[in-house]
Amino acid sequence: MLKNGYKPDQDDIVEKRKKQIIRRNRILKIADGVMIFILCIYMIIGTAGITLVRKLTDDIPSLDLSRLKSEESTIIYDGDDNVITEVGTYYRQNITYEDCPESLVDAFLAIEDSRYFTHNGFDIPRFSKSIINTFVHGDMQGGSTFTMQLVKNSYFSIEDGQQSTERKATIRYKVQQILLSMELETKMDKKEIFALYINKVNFGDRIRGVQKAAQYYFGKNVSDLSLSESAMLAGIVNLPNRYNPYYYLDYATTRRNQVLSLMVTHGYISQQEYDLASSIRVEDLLSGGKNMNTENMQFAEYTDVVLQEALALTGKDPVLHGMEIHTALNRTVQNTIESIEDGSYGISFSNDTMQTAIISIDNTNGEIIGIGGGRNYNGGAMLLNRATSMYKQPGSTIKPVLSYALAFEYLGYSLDEILMDRPISFPAEERVLVNANGKYAGEVTLKDAVAKSLNIPAILTLEKVTSKIGGQAVVDYMHSIGLSTASNENFHMSYAIGGNLLEATVLEMAGAHAAIINHGVYNKPHTIRRIVTSSGQEYSPDGLNVQVLSSGSAWLTAQLMKNNVDVGNQLYNYMGVLQKDYPVYAKTGTTDWGEDGLQYGIPVGVMKDKWMIASTSNYTNAVWLGWDKAVAGGYTYFTSWMDQQNITGQINLALINAQETIPTASVAGVPRPDDVTDVTYQKGTWPHVTSTSSYNSITSQVSVTGLSNMPSIDSTNALQSLSASVYNNILYITWGGKKGCGGGSIDISLKDGNRIRESAYG
Repeated sequence: MLKNGYKPDQDDIVEKRKKQIIRRNRILKIADGVMIFILCIYMIIGTAGITLVRKLTDDIPSLDLSRLKSEESTIIYDGDDNVITEVGTYYRQNITYEDCPESLVDAFLAIEDSRYFTHNGFDIPRFSKSIINTFVHGDMQGGSTFTMQLVKNSYFSIEDGQQSTERKATIRYKVQQILLSMELETKMDKKEIFALYINKVNFGDRIRGVQKAAQYYFGKNVSDLSLSESAMLAGIVNLPNRYNPYYYLDYATTRRNQVLSLMVTHGYISQQEYDLASSIRVEDLLSGGKNMNTENMQFAEYTDVVLQEALALTGKDPVLHGMEIHTALNRTVQNTIESIEDGSYGISFSNDTMQTAIISIDNTNGEIIGIGGGRNYNGGAMLLNRATSMYKQPGSTIKPVLSYALAFEYLGYSLDEILMDRPISFPAEERVLVNANGKYAGEVTLKDAVAKSLNIPAILTLEKVTSKIGGQAVVDYMHSIGLSTASNENFHMSYAIGGNLLEATVLEMAGAHAAIINHGVYNKPHTIRRIVTSSGQEYSPDGLNVQVLSSGSAWLTAQLMKNNVDVGNQLYNYMGVLQKDYPVYAKTGTTDWGEDGLQYGIPVGVMKDKWMIASTSNYTNAVWLGWDKAVAGGYTYFTSWMDQQNITGQINLALINAQETIPTASVAGVPRPDDVTDVTYQKGTWPHVTSTSSYNSITSQVSVTGLSNMPSIDSTNALQSLSASVYNNILYITWGGKKGCGGGSIDISLKDGNRIRESAYG
C-alpha cells in the first residue's frame, strides 16, 4: 500500500536495507563487546576467586582421622578390678553410635543439625540463614553441622585445662573448616562422625562426651537415657555452663523443653510424649554427681604413686593421656594404713609432729598392696610421699639383708655361727666403735647377735665378705636388691649398720626384705599390674623375678629374722609383739641425732628414727617412724617413754592382722629349700673345721652355695682361708683356723701394738 501516493523506486529499497544491515551489525558488535566485557569480568572475578581460595587454604591442615578420636580420661582400678578413681584434665569415655538410644540421636538432630543425614557436611540453607540473622538482626546463630563442629574441636580448638585455646573465627578458618568437613564426609560414615562428635563435646565442668555426661548428671550409662534426659543433654552443649542444671536449674529446664518442642516440630515425638517428658522435674533426674569416682582423695597416697609409676612406664602423663591402670591395691590393707595415720585405728602417736611411712608388699611378685605416705597426707604430685620418696638411714634393718645374707652366700656361715663382739675401729679411723649399750659380748652366737642387734659382729662380718669378694661385688649386690644410694664412692664398713652415707626409702627396704622371704628372688616393687592405653597399647612392670641370692642363703637369713620374733619377749627387742601361731620374720632399726640436734636442744645421741620391717611368708611390711625435721622445743626425738610405746610394732601387728583376711594369704612360713644342707663341725671355728671327735662339735645348717664358696677344712690344718683384697685404698685380710670356742672369759681388747686403745673382756 502506498503512502501519500508515493511509490519508492528500487534504489530506495536497497539503500534502506543497507542501513538496516549496518544498524544490526553495529548492535551485534556492541552486544559482542558487552558479552566479551562481561566474560572478562567473570574471568577476572573467577581468577581472583581461585586465587583467594588458594590463599585462604594455603595452610589448611591435612585430614587425619586419628585426630578426631577424643582422648579418654584415665581410670585406676584396685586389685579386684574395682574403680578407685578417675583422673584427667577432662573426664571422658568414648562410645559408639550403637550405644546411643534413639531419643538421644533425635534430640541432637532436632536442636543442632536436623538435615545431618542428608547434607554433605556443609548445610548451605542453614549456614545462609545463620549469616542473614547475624548481619540483619544481630542475632548470631550457629550454622555449623555436626561434622563442622567435630572438625573445629579437632583442628581449630585446643582444650587443655587452663591453657585451652580456640582459633579466631576468620573467613580463612571458616573456609578451611567447611572444606575439611566436606572431605571428611567422603571418608567416614555418618554414624561414625556422629559418635565422634558426641564423644568430644563439652557438657559442663570437666565433663566431655555424652557417656560421662550421662553418669555425671543421671548416674547411668548413655544407653539407659530416657527421652527427658536425652533432651536435657542435647540442650546443654550450646552453652554448657549456663545450662548446667547443678548451677542453673531454671535455665536447664527451659532449654530441655525447647529441645522437646523442636522434636515435636521435626516429627520425632508426639505432643503426648512432649507433655509427659516436659512434666518431669529436672531436679528429680539428677544424681548429684555422686556416681563419679573422679579424683577422690581416698587412697591418694597410693594413687599418687600409681600416676608417677605410669608416667615412668609409658612415657605419657596419665592426666593428659587416657589409660586403664590396673593396680594391686588391697582395700582392706590400705584402709588399715589410712586409719592408722588419721588416728581412728586406735594407735596413738607421741605428738602431732611425729610422722610415719608405710609400705605393704607381696613377697612373691613385688606388688605393693598398700602405701602410707605420712600423717595428714592430702595427695598431690608436689606432696612428699614419705614411703616412696624420703631417704633415711635404714639403721639395723640392713643387717640381715646385707652382712649376714652375704655371709651365708660367700663365707659359708651356719645358723649357729659364733661371732666376736669386741672393740674395733674402722680402717684408717681413730674412733673406737661400741654397741648401743656401751658393752661388748665377746663370743656371741649369730642368732643372738641379730636378735640383740649388735653392731660390731655385723661390721666384722661385712669386712670378711668384702675381703672375700671385693667392695664392688658388695655394691653390685646392694643395687640388685634395690638399694639405689650404694656406690663405690661412698662405700664404707658402716654400711653394715645402715650408717654413713647409706640411705634408703621405706619402699626400697621393703623390696630388699621381700627378696629374702622370696627365696632370694627380687621383684622391683610396683603398684601397677597392667596398663592399657586408649590406643590399645599394653604395658607391664619390669625388673621381676631376678635371682639375687641363692635360695638357701635367703632361707637362712629369714630364719635369723624369725628368731628375732620368737625370742623377742625374752630380749625385749620390741619384735615379740608380732608373735603368732605361724612364723613371722622381723628386724628393727634405729638412727640417732648424734651432735646434729644440739642446736635444737636435742640431747646428744638420742634416737631420731625408728624402723621395723616385718614379714609373713606372703607379705612384707616396712614401717618408719620419726620427724621430718628437728624443731627447737618440739620433742622431735624419741624419749624413753616414746620408745617404749613401740608404735612401729603396733603398726606392723595391725597390718599383719589385716593381711590375714586376704583369701590368698599364706601363713605356712618360708619352706626350707633343697640347697640348704646340714654340716657338722667344731663349734666356734670359721672356716668350719671338721673332726671325727664329737667333742665340741655341732650340727647346723649352711647353704650349698656358701659351702661351695667356703668349704669346711680338715682339723689337721692349722691355718686356712687366708684372703685379702684392696678397696678404696684399704687392705682387707681375713683368715681362719681350727681354734674352737675358748670358754670362760677372753681378752677382746682393742690394741695398737703394745698400746691398749679399748680394754674389754667377753
